[in-house]
Amino acid sequence: MLLQTNHGVLEWDGTGTIRVQYDASPRLGERIIPVEALRGVEVSADLRLELREHADPLLSVTGGSFESIYHFEVTDLTAAKRLASEIRIARARRAVPETAAPRWLVATPPAADALEGKDATVAVAQGMLMFAYPRSATRRKKADGNPRSVPLTDILNVEWVARAGRHAGFVRVGTAQTPVDRPKPKHDPAAVRVAPDGELDALFFAARLLTRVQP
Repeated sequence: MLLQTNHGVLEWDGTGTIRVQYDASPRLGERIIPVEALRGVEVSADLRLELREHADPLLSVTGGSFESIYHFEVTDLTAAKRLASEIRIARARRAVPETAAPRWLVATPPAADALEGKDATVAVAQGMLMFAYPRSATRRKKADGNPRSVPLTDILNVEWVARAGRHAGFVRVGTAQTPVDRPKPKHDPAAVRVAPDGELDALFFAARLLTRVQP
């Protein structure tokens, strides 16, 4: 079953897999969502896929702020309601719980192993997350060494935040040693601020990194 949406074509195979071709956001490409990744589906003025916690790294790394990629504006609400009904039946047949998924169920978009930001370059190599800071980085940011490395096994969380006004977007990681009151990203050794045109690269890098530290 095919459904035309504002994001592109949504295809339901009738048994347990949803494919979305994000024509309006080509960098997202095609995403494959198994019904096991869903905790629900709703139809009102649009069609909304509600994903389980820990099912999609893109949602986890953004704190849910990227969930609009699963909100589909449609012109054929009758078809959308029929699709939602079939998905609910498939979930029930497979006894899919609404609890957090035991593993990642939606693949991340392709991402490089390195990210060049405004005040740091970060890369994954040999089980480490490596930070290198330019001369323009603040002293507080370079206080733990330049370059510095963090074992992937020490990383507890990964966060991506979009730009807000004049504040640059950033990626940052947390470990057991991360202070509760974190410094601003400009001064945080474990944060990388990114330019507006690099935000998607940063998001995909962060999501891929999250799958490495939280399988």
